Order: sequence, then structure tokens, then C-alpha cells
Amino acid sequence: MLQAHPQTFSGHAGPFYFREEGAPPGVGFFSEPHHANLARIVHGGALMTLADMSLFDIFFRANGRVPALTMTMNAEFLSPAPLGEFITATGEVMKAGRTIAFVRGVVSAKEKPVLSFSGVLKRLS
Repeated sequence: MLQAHPQTFSGHAGPFYFREEGAPPGVGFFSEPHHANLARIVHGGALMTLADMSLFDIFFRANGRVPALTMTMNAEFLSPAPLGEFITATGEVMKAGRTIAFVRGVVSAKEKPVLSFSGVLKRLS
């Protein structure tokens, strides 16, 4: 896996790791104390940041690295994500038009779903 964007928000929020080119979409991070909320589980904001990062990984692998931005993102928390685990996100493009793409996915810990998400990306020309 490749670490991405160490000097951006993503680097501070993660670090996030991406699967090698050619592999199915996949983004993840090792959940550490700085990802915790007061209940000592992974903060929902950390999970949503991972989901947002994976929207782009999923989209790019299906459509090439075209500039895009998140227009909307929806998420449902399914169960707590524990600290000390590698948390992963993967998914699929549901539909991609010339300017808009619809993506959905799931975040998992120990192969157990902890968050489902969907988003709409807008291509920038």
C-alpha cells in the first residue's frame, strides 16, 4: 500500500494508505489514539474522512485521474470501529456520466462493516 498526501489534511487525519495500481479500490488507515473520540473508539469524523478519500480512489480507478470534487456524501454508522485495527474502505461506481458520478461503499474493521456511504462527485474540466 502507498501512503498518500503526507503534507495535506489527509496526511494529518490519516495517514491513509491506498492499494497499488491495478488492484481493486481500497483505502485504509491504522486506527490510533489520535483517531479516537471520548468513548475510545474511532471518531465518526475519521471514518467519514476515510469514506471521502475512498470516493475518489473508487472513481479514479474506474475513470482515470480526472479532477473532481465531492458534491454530496451520505453515511450510516453501523457499528463502532475499534482502535488498534486497520480500517479499510472500498466500493464501486454506480454510474458515471460526463460531469457527475455516483459512488457507494463500505468501511470495515476486521472485515465487519462499520459505516456505509455514498457520494456524488463532480468532474472539473
